[in-house]
Amino acid sequence: MNKNEGALNDRMVKSICIPALGIIIPNLSGLITNRLYSYAELVLCYLFFIVVAWLVWQGNVWLMYFIRKRYTWSAQVYYKIIISLFFANIVYSGILSAVLLNLWKMFSRETYSNTGGPLVNTILLIIIAACFITNIYEIIFLNQEREYSQTRVEQLNIAKAQAELEALKNQIDPHFIFNSLNTLSFLITRDPQNARLYNDTLAKVYRYILSNKDKDLVLLREEIEFISNYFYLLKIRFADAISMVIEITDLSSEDYLIPPISVQALIENAIKHNEFNDRLPLTINISISSNYVIVRNIINPKNYAAPTSKIGLGNLDNRYKLITKRNIIIENNFKSFTVKLPIIKF
Repeated sequence: MNKNEGALNDRMVKSICIPALGIIIPNLSGLITNRLYSYAELVLCYLFFIVVAWLVWQGNVWLMYFIRKRYTWSAQVYYKIIISLFFANIVYSGILSAVLLNLWKMFSRETYSNTGGPLVNTILLIIIAACFITNIYEIIFLNQEREYSQTRVEQLNIAKAQAELEALKNQIDPHFIFNSLNTLSFLITRDPQNARLYNDTLAKVYRYILSNKDKDLVLLREEIEFISNYFYLLKIRFADAISMVIEITDLSSEDYLIPPISVQALIENAIKHNEFNDRLPLTINISISSNYVIVRNIINPKNYAAPTSKIGLGNLDNRYKLITKRNIIIENNFKSFTVKLPIIKF
């Protein structure tokens, strides 16, 4: 059941319609002859009919919830129509009302012909009412799903725009470009061979960002390759002050999807908020476990807190919630900082 389905408030409708059906249907079908009963007996009879109406109504709603969870309109529409119409409306409503009304007939003052015309008419009216009620619920839920889908698309577009801006700000930041060009200039004069490798890697990093900025998901293997290239640039800049351990094999990363530039955001976050040097290096560990990519680093906070846009992890979590319907998991025990990113198997 979708969250929006569970939030449907139909108590007022039930409190009015169920008693109305319990009173109208028996009189409309001729099931009960009111003059044959005392006032107290009529009250008991109609209370019984109202209970039957409630069981039929609520039972059909429960069955509909079950069928909606098992069959979707987009993939198995014909199965859903047949099962919903036949089992929920006809079989359940027909059998339940037939059993309960025959039980009532045994104790009533009614005398029907062998064909039991009023009894059969009542069961048919109950089935028709059940079909009508179920269809009304279905229409309401379909409208809710459409509105929810539209809202989710709008939220996803906003989150994507924020993620793109944050990624561009982190990666194509003037300081990042300045540091990269300075490093490249230094390598050209001191180490021309590595300068070319550095330049090619820098191009790969920007190519990945630009080619995947409009995508919701990429292969985990591609993201890990991007992270390796990105970290190479950082390694040239910080040397032995930082290190990264990737405990993910090519085989284990081939069958998973992940939002692009998500692991990079965690590396950037670790560098931004931790003090590190050659004597006390920053080590970032990246591994995979139980459908999560786990990024962990030892905490060594800076003496002066780095300025933050307050988007970072919150925006990343929002992206995951909209794309994968799962949240990222953040664990901070003040010794190590761990973020678990959900990944999707396909």
